[in-house]
Amino acid sequence: MSLDLSDAERNLLLEILDERHTSMLHELHHTDTYEYKQILREKIDLLEKLRQKLRAAPVN
Repeated sequence: MSLDLSDAERNLLLEILDERHTSMLHELHHTDTYEYKQILREKIDLLEKLRQKLRAAPVN
């Protein structure tokens, strides 16, 4: 899959992902349920990978 983004679109998407990442880390810290923590950890991992891909992608 390929997605062409402008610099402004890429930066906005990264900003949104960064905000959600911070929010999920906070939620993880305050969650007591083991199963929910596992779900959050998996989602956080995916978010981190996506953020890395966006940062490494060449800007159009």
